[in-house]
Amino acid sequence: MSTGTLFVQDSRTGVKYDIPIRRNAIRALDLLRIQAPAGGHDRTDQVSLGLRVYDPGLQNTAVIESSISFSDHERGVLIFRGYTLEQLWDSDFEDMFYLLLWGTYPTVHQRIQLSRTLVERMQQVPGEVFKAIRGLPPTSPPLSLILAGLTACLAFQPDAIPRSSNPTIYQEDLRHADREILQAVASYVAILLSPFFHIERRPRYGPSGLFGAPAAYGPLHFGATESARHALREIGDPNNIPRFLDEVKSGKRKLFGYGHRSYKGIDPRVQPIQAILKDLMDPDPLLKLAETIEVAASTDGYFLSRQLYPNADFYGNFVFTGIGIEAEMIPAAMISHRIMGIMAHWRAYMATRGKIFRPSHIYTGPMSATREVAAKF
Repeated sequence: MSTGTLFVQDSRTGVKYDIPIRRNAIRALDLLRIQAPAGGHDRTDQVSLGLRVYDPGLQNTAVIESSISFSDHERGVLIFRGYTLEQLWDSDFEDMFYLLLWGTYPTVHQRIQLSRTLVERMQQVPGEVFKAIRGLPPTSPPLSLILAGLTACLAFQPDAIPRSSNPTIYQEDLRHADREILQAVASYVAILLSPFFHIERRPRYGPSGLFGAPAAYGPLHFGATESARHALREIGDPNNIPRFLDEVKSGKRKLFGYGHRSYKGIDPRVQPIQAILKDLMDPDPLLKLAETIEVAASTDGYFLSRQLYPNADFYGNFVFTGIGIEAEMIPAAMISHRIMGIMAHWRAYMATRGKIFRPSHIYTGPMSATREVAAKF
């Protein structure tokens, strides 16, 4: 059963508490009832305000209820709005966009209409946006260029910023949220394609869009795919694999693309990705090296005991390079297929009037200090 009651007794006071369990979860706010006298405790622990939960990185904390997606870690199954990954594998971008945003799989007419709307809004990106991008150094990272472009788009539509118009504009009417989502996605795609095809558009309106994109920075997020590729380049030769794995096991190196915080076993995305790689006409030379690493790790006690297996990042980079995308563009290109999920979760948060994230912390510093100004200056 996933619903019940958690019986807690505080050893500090002897008081017993009944904490409701719903869907195998307890509300963190219910723990605030568990209080102890302030006397005799470190004042920074704030015991009189109620028991707190310490969870670095939110590793075991659910922050929202959502009907968008679910990962069944035990069975290695991904579900999107009730559909499995296998059911959706041949879906188009517009199919997934419509499903994740509005909750139903689109009809042919709805998919065509969505495609037309996105194309129309792509054509409405002001030419000044692309001028702003071209004004940056040619050595700028792709994500920096995209962020600059999205920021320029936002400058053409200040009314899209809630504080400039109505602070609750998106919560009150989801039609406003839908309009901004379409504009944001169209702007992103237009900017992403412009370096490849030199798209120039001089239109009427400037869509907003600075949603989610900065999160793509970092080797543990969108950059993990590119980081995995760099690691393969450094290994270079299959003969170097044993030494590299030894360095990984000793903590000297990190094998990007191996293991996953959510999937404690085989990543369900890997098999479909490998099926795509089999169809590539001119496979990347590094792909063979990656496969050799997987074979070596699959018989190594270190990786087996920790249930470390390749994840989507380990092989995903070969899909992008296989269709002609350069390695440094991979993090930016990855947003093109994740942006629909980002938008879906943002829309759901607006629809449910989600709370502002204001996490607390446990203070470990001193309560008083002497300022020795003369000694420093």
